[in-house]
Amino acid sequence: MDFYPFHYLALGDSLTVGVGVPAFDPGFVEHYACLSKRSLKKCIHYKKNARRGATTGDVLNMLHSPIVIEYVKHADIITITAGGNDLLNAAKAFIQNKNEKIFSNVLEQSQNNYSSIMKRIHNMEKQKEFIIRLTNLYNPFPNIPIAEEGIKTFNSLIYNFSKDKHVKVADIYNIVKGNERALLTRDGIHLNSRGYYQMALAFHKLGYFPLAR
Repeated sequence: MDFYPFHYLALGDSLTVGVGVPAFDPGFVEHYACLSKRSLKKCIHYKKNARRGATTGDVLNMLHSPIVIEYVKHADIITITAGGNDLLNAAKAFIQNKNEKIFSNVLEQSQNNYSSIMKRIHNMEKQKEFIIRLTNLYNPFPNIPIAEEGIKTFNSLIYNFSKDKHVKVADIYNIVKGNERALLTRDGIHLNSRGYYQMALAFHKLGYFPLAR
């Protein structure tokens, strides 16, 4: 195994935190770091900067922290999970006032935030090759048509970022679809241990080019 480690920065919301698994059990980040170590044959030093309930705007704000900026500059691998809370907040507002424009406004804002996140990372004078891995959104409310519509729209937008050579998007939507009872916790929103492993596996299958060829 190569002596010099790779540095992995995980940014995001409860999916990065690992909400839904018992304390000290591995979540998505821990599983992905382990899978990456096996493939890259390097030690993986990982840092989490995540918060339960974080929106795309919150993740953008994280990138203004001096500590996070330093993490980004030295990261070989960056994962970002964001967007689910934007749509969840929109759904709660819709239930109250039935204004469908809330969804279109939130989708536009979340796309703008993601664009700003990508620009900010690319403008941080990184001196080495790196990869960014994003995820689309799964739908914890498959029986609510407007939720399904909003998530599909978000997912089509997120794939636009994969045009960047550094960026690939993991398809969690189709992993969870039809398997909600097996992969989600009792709250019906967060992934369980099996779900987080499947999520990490989806990221792993995207490969590690150009870190590994």
